Amino acid sequence: MSIRNPRLPLLPGYGSNPLIGKKNFGVRPLFTCIDKVNMLVDKQDNLNRVPSLYCRKQAPDLPTWIMYDKHILRFKAFFQQSLHEMRSAAHILRKVDIYFFLEDGTIKVMEPRTENSGLSQGILISRQRIRLPFSYDLYYDVLDINIGREVTFFGKVFKIVNCDNFTRVFLNRLGINVPDPIPWPDAIERIHDSGRPPKHRPFRQFLDFDRQVLRFYGYWDDRESEFGVMHNLEIHYFLADDTIEIKEVFPPNSGTEAGPMFLKRMRLPRKIPAHVQMTGGPKSPSYTPGDLSIGAVLNVFGRNVVLTDCDPYTKEYYRITYGFDAFTPLPAPSNVGTECIGANMAERQLPPWNGYGSYDDSAENCRTVEPKAPHKDFMKFLHKDRVGFDSHTLRFAARLINDNPEDARRYFIIKYFLCDDTIGVFELCERNSGFKGGKFFRRDKMYLPDVEFFVPKEPPAYTDHDMWVGNELVINKHRFRLIAADEYALRYMEVNEYPMANVPLIMDKIRRTLASQENGYKNFVAKYMEAVLAGQKELMPVRCFKQALNEIMCEKMTEHEFLTIMRYFRGDLGKEQSHRREMVRSLVFTDITRGLWDDRERLREGLKHADEAGTGVLPVHRLRQLLRAHRLPLHLDLMNCMLQVLQKDENCNILCDDLMSFLDFQTRPIFNLTEDDYQKVVRHAPPVKDTECKLWAEAETFIHEGYVNWNAFLCQLNLEHLVKDQS
Repeated sequence: MSIRNPRLPLLPGYGSNPLIGKKNFGVRPLFTCIDKVNMLVDKQDNLNRVPSLYCRKQAPDLPTWIMYDKHILRFKAFFQQSLHEMRSAAHILRKVDIYFFLEDGTIKVMEPRTENSGLSQGILISRQRIRLPFSYDLYYDVLDINIGREVTFFGKVFKIVNCDNFTRVFLNRLGINVPDPIPWPDAIERIHDSGRPPKHRPFRQFLDFDRQVLRFYGYWDDRESEFGVMHNLEIHYFLADDTIEIKEVFPPNSGTEAGPMFLKRMRLPRKIPAHVQMTGGPKSPSYTPGDLSIGAVLNVFGRNVVLTDCDPYTKEYYRITYGFDAFTPLPAPSNVGTECIGANMAERQLPPWNGYGSYDDSAENCRTVEPKAPHKDFMKFLHKDRVGFDSHTLRFAARLINDNPEDARRYFIIKYFLCDDTIGVFELCERNSGFKGGKFFRRDKMYLPDVEFFVPKEPPAYTDHDMWVGNELVINKHRFRLIAADEYALRYMEVNEYPMANVPLIMDKIRRTLASQENGYKNFVAKYMEAVLAGQKELMPVRCFKQALNEIMCEKMTEHEFLTIMRYFRGDLGKEQSHRREMVRSLVFTDITRGLWDDRERLREGLKHADEAGTGVLPVHRLRQLLRAHRLPLHLDLMNCMLQVLQKDENCNILCDDLMSFLDFQTRPIFNLTEDDYQKVVRHAPPVKDTECKLWAEAETFIHEGYVNWNAFLCQLNLEHLVKDQS
């Protein structure tokens, strides 16, 4: 570029070009330090290199790309786009968001996407520094963007009308006044046109209500005409263009194929005058959403369609838009004598079962000409099939009951499969017994005794609620008595709260029995207090405990309920208690170490805060809440096992010091447990096949040699007030 004297005219020969005679045109590298960061620049140091956030020649101590990382100013703006190919409008208003990045002074303009708008929306201007109009070295700064101003980006003029709260607070802290928001131009136009009649804008209606459909159910009674029937209809009202379509719903197996629509999608006029039908004329007003409601009658070109009900979306639309709250469905008139024969074909009476094959197989062959496999409950199979350690199979030990003394020594295993409600019976033989062990009855659905089998409907069968210790099952005219259950079956029934394994229900039954007897609870406690072990004030032998419950309950409790109560209040003695405590402590140590939990001091403070009276003990439920509040990474089953092995006082409250010593892992526990030990102690994994012979022996050992926590049982009864009232 030539350098000239401004006093001389701009003519050839009156100026000089400094590039004439120059041979080296390379750019000299310049090194400088910007915000304490060494970098290579390609311009002289006479330009403004300071961030756009501050005044000239004033910069923060830290680099801006560190201090203002992810700090973005957001402004609301709009611009007008001219429409050269449309007569209805000269321009269209487009709303955008302007983002100003404080870390480097870049700007990005993005337009929110509107579905079915027909416009290319999204990022209009990618993130970059934008020069000021008619400038080559000055860029837009934070001082140049504010509410009420117009900014020009690449020839487009944007009017800023609003900003977010962060932008307003940030600019106010810099001393920049931010005006109040400016209403959008469409809102201004709406205010100016409030006195004029409303304009119909189909494109705006299409954008606001596209794919929003009101669905009503109705009928058209055509039985007065010859061969007329009742037509069940679905009425669809499209809010995008105020059109209606009606389709007919046919019952299944009616023999009628779905033909064309009852009414194709169109604007349905409310009434067609005679002169319009003959000669044509102005269009009649069509139905609107305000004309549709439950009980309304639509005139569909001379056919009266009655609306009886609507779907949940339609109810919510009328509740919000019109304030309707009553949506009582109207009953459709009876259609006696006009229904198709095939409509109730599936409900016909089946012939009695002939005994060949299963009932489901025979019934399916009677329903269809082509034999098909019976349909099973597939969802139940998915949820109750074997998954890992959960076999979903309840196993019980049983004895055969009859007059033959040789059968009294026979031992059976009855398996109940929860996935399909079938039962399988297997016999465990002894050597030189004369009986062959193995499968006794194959796996099948077992029906209740003394019922009629050869009937059209399937007779009732045994369910999982019939499987409990002490019950008698009659399977193929063989009477079995369930005498024991494996650990998985007992645990499964307790977790899923079966009636015979529900501890609250059983305790409530005992509580009501003692409360109904005069001096019942007082005599019960006084009589069996002597059975408590000497030196162990809270332990009682299981044999004495069962005798005590038998005397007060008589025949009101089943064997399974006795077993559930004894398992729930089970107590250990001496080395067994210490051994179980150390095993549970090892499991707790493993989970806490794996979860990286080390907040014992905070737990100690929480225990002191919860213990307002300073007694040093807390109830079990309150302690469980504190442990979960302090985020102990323990499974709920493991936490319950830990609370059971902790020391308790006479009122069944847990000692806080014992809990803290239990969680003090300065020395690693002596037991290194495997996954099998964890399943045995906590989750009670299903038994292995080689332990079937020991199933009943373990139950008998517990009944004869086990112990029950007597104090915990009395605390659970909670009948101390009866003793005070009787005294």
